[in-house]
Parts: sequence; structure tokens; C-alpha cells
Amino acid sequence: MEGEPDLEDLKKKIGFGIKFWLEYENKSILGSGWANLLKNLDENKSSSLTQAAKECNYSYKYAWNILKRIERRTGASPVDTGKGGRGGGGWVRLNEFGKHLLRAYTNLQSEIEKIEKKLKDNLKMN
Repeated sequence: MEGEPDLEDLKKKIGFGIKFWLEYENKSILGSGWANLLKNLDENKSSSLTQAAKECNYSYKYAWNILKRIERRTGASPVDTGKGGRGGGGWVRLNEFGKHLLRAYTNLQSEIEKIEKKLKDNLKMN
């Protein structure tokens, strides 16, 4: 039939991906985007949620809501906060729980990437 796509061409373009997230009592608490926010907070020398949010292309409000959702779902905040001086400008830093979540996610991500590479090397998608 005219206009039909080439089956062999279609087969070559098929791939796969693996997504995962951390759960707490069957509720998702950390996927790739939220882990990226925690990573940016951890690496942020100025302890600025605004800056970490910008690096993720999130609004400040959305980033703050992520942190609050993690807290609501687990009962523990992943961050410590402090108020700024007269001019404002408080700070947000990962606490030990937040660092634990980020380490757990990063370690699992590294293992998943190894599995993904092995599967891509060993599987033929045709």
C-alpha cells in the first residue's frame, strides 16, 4: 500500500526507558524532577530555593510545594529553613533526611543506568 511506513525503519526507532521513584508507604515521594530540585538545593551555596527552582525551570511556589508534599507524605521535612534579616532573604538547606533521600535516589539511579545499558547492549528490539 502506498504511503505505508517502512516496517524496518520503524523497528530501528523503537527503544525503551526506565523510570522509577522513591515511595513512602506506597506514596511517591521522589522522582527525577523532585530529586533534581533536592540536588540543586544541596549544591546551592547561597541556600536559595529561588535559585534552585530556577535551575529546574520551576517557580518558587511549585518548588516550595514539592518540599511540602514530601513532608506531608512522610511526616518529615527534607529541609531546614531560616528567616532572613531586615531585608528578607531566608535560606533553605537539605537536612539529614533530605540528604538521605537524595543519596538513595542517586544510588538507585546509578544502578538503574547500569541495568538500562546492559539491556540496551543485550536486547534486540526487532
